[in-house]
Amino acid sequence: MTGKDTPFDDAIDDDTRAAARGRLDWLSITVAVLFGLFYAYDLWEAISNAVSLPQAFALYGFDTTDVPWVLLIVGIVIPPLVYGIAFAVGLRRNVFAKAVVFTVGLTVVAVLSLDLVAIQGRMFAALITS
Repeated sequence: MTGKDTPFDDAIDDDTRAAARGRLDWLSITVAVLFGLFYAYDLWEAISNAVSLPQAFALYGFDTTDVPWVLLIVGIVIPPLVYGIAFAVGLRRNVFAKAVVFTVGLTVVAVLSLDLVAIQGRMFAALITS
């Protein structure tokens, strides 16, 4: 350790060497777990939509066959699928690149989730006005 190195610099260097070998260091695991919490929140939102949307349909007197189940299921599948892809893509990268990959994946999840919510809202509005 030279006079300019800090323990954090050493941890990043260790993580870079571990990534080159295809192994995960504690810093990479920490980044994966922290981003995993954000992905879990999106998953929780999707599950909440799958529970509350049929109740909203029933409140307005619609049958459960009118509920867009395919969209709800896709909304539940997206967060863990994108997290798995981001984890696989970032496996042999340093910790900064892993964080970037997880951030891009989280952005993709947010965009797709928002699209699904918008489509569900339009379908619900079309059912109410018809």
